[in-house]
Amino acid sequence: MKKKIVTSTFTLVLLLGLGTGVMAATNKIDCKVGDFKEMIPMMQEKYPDLSDKQLKEVHKDCVAKMKKETGTDCKINK
Repeated sequence: MKKKIVTSTFTLVLLLGLGTGVMAATNKIDCKVGDFKEMIPMMQEKYPDLSDKQLKEVHKDCVAKMKKETGTDCKINK
């Protein structure tokens, strides 16, 4: 009886672990950078000292980075 419980517990843990690994590998969370107009409020909050021209350049660089490196986080760096 004890062997059955240990085996069942081990099997359950193994299946949950494998399921989680497969799910993590297949569910890519891509960074979606919206239209510049949609991003302005967030960018102005994060970088209040940048002009609109500088914010547009940061957004342009971010989009270019996303296109080059798919699947990476798009960090808006100053």
